[in-house]
Amino acid sequence: MARHRKIDVRMWGDERFRALSKPEPNGQSLWQFLLTSPFTGSLPGLFRSGEAAMAEELEWSLEGFRKAFAEVFAQRMAQADWKARVVWVPNAIKYNVPESPNVVRGWRAQWDELPECDLKREAYSTLKGFVEAL
Repeated sequence: MARHRKIDVRMWGDERFRALSKPEPNGQSLWQFLLTSPFTGSLPGLFRSGEAAMAEELEWSLEGFRKAFAEVFAQRMAQADWKARVVWVPNAIKYNVPESPNVVRGWRAQWDELPECDLKREAYSTLKGFVEAL
């Protein structure tokens, strides 16, 4: 059985956390950021953000962010539609399983705020399949 812990996304805004030394752009740090960043919401793994905004949040160059994202993308751990500014982390739901049907119903508001695109439709199929299997 997996050991489960909640991570508060406010850690990214904590003054002491922000004062710590920063990692150079790399795939592992980006993966952790994609799972826990302040861009994330109630929908596991699906959020709206552009690559420049995430690079800025991480204090990485855009080139460094793109290199790290390419690494994560190559492992099929994340996808993005940069034109629509939609990011999808397919396995995020495995790390943040909804606690009840009410949580799933609560996803609707955030869902409606995401731009329409093929990636959003792909995420819908994956999330629907996961929830139905529960």
